[in-house]
Amino acid sequence: FLCFEVCAPLLVARQWWKYVVGSDHVMDGWNEVSRRYVTMEPEFYRPTSWRVAPENRKQGSGGAAPEASQERLQVLLEAVIAQGQAAYDEALTLGVAPEQARLLLPAYGMYTAWRWSASLQSVCHFLNQRLAHDAQDEIRQYADAVLQLTQPLFPYSVAALVTAA
Repeated sequence: FLCFEVCAPLLVARQWWKYVVGSDHVMDGWNEVSRRYVTMEPEFYRPTSWRVAPENRKQGSGGAAPEASQERLQVLLEAVIAQGQAAYDEALTLGVAPEQARLLLPAYGMYTAWRWSASLQSVCHFLNQRLAHDAQDEIRQYADAVLQLTQPLFPYSVAALVTAA
């Protein structure tokens, strides 16, 4: 059994959660910070590179977006973050409960934190799915970190159960 404390953008957390909920490995636990009882300063993910949609229009992404698009998308993202942060801060100043004020924050790029407890079998299943070449790039980076933490503890089991590494 393993337990990980993770801090990642919501877009990664929801991909991870989708796997946990849909998994037939029922030995998973998930406890996420809701910003209702725990105060966390909003922190946002800013990609270093924007990717184009894949040609087949299914999940995943293609190569890097053109340079002009990269710059424009960064400007748009920074504007959305600034506007959301300002609205959130104003709501708090007006005395709104943090659990409602968070509605004003741009969610998918905001970091969240959680504790994931799972059997080794479940972790290896996650690794096989999220290390795959067609997995979302951001979650693949987290899966690689999970692999780096798990492999030294269970080298033989990971070698036998993880085919995507």
